[in-house]
Amino acid sequence: MPGVRRPRGVFLAEALVSLAILGVVLTLGAGFLARRRALERDRLDHERAVRAAASEWIYLRSAFRNDVTPKERRLFVGPGVFVDSLDARNPFLRVKSTDVDGLYLVHLEIGYGEKMARRIVQEGYVFRGAGPPP
Repeated sequence: MPGVRRPRGVFLAEALVSLAILGVVLTLGAGFLARRRALERDRLDHERAVRAAASEWIYLRSAFRNDVTPKERRLFVGPGVFVDSLDARNPFLRVKSTDVDGLYLVHLEIGYGEKMARRIVQEGYVFRGAGPPP
């Protein structure tokens, strides 16, 4: 109807409401993106820690290494530069003898995540061969 007029300020109120809704949506979206970025950073750090543990297993199980001796707690025994780069992760391994001559139980731990609050723990066996017969 051409004669019906809308009250003044209605368009302004509608615009303000739509801007408020848009602000809420953008705030929630920014929070979601920030959380996703933190999760991605944590995932990548976890992968680095897993690769470091895998590298340590390879180093321990290589035939030419004789670093596997029973100890309660010590740093990783890999190459010096590699182990030095892991210091912030507080890595350590524990080596225990078993009933089988030359077989050792190895316990690896390495930190990851923000402030290295989480730990990856792995256990396995390393065989160094039986000693000479008595």
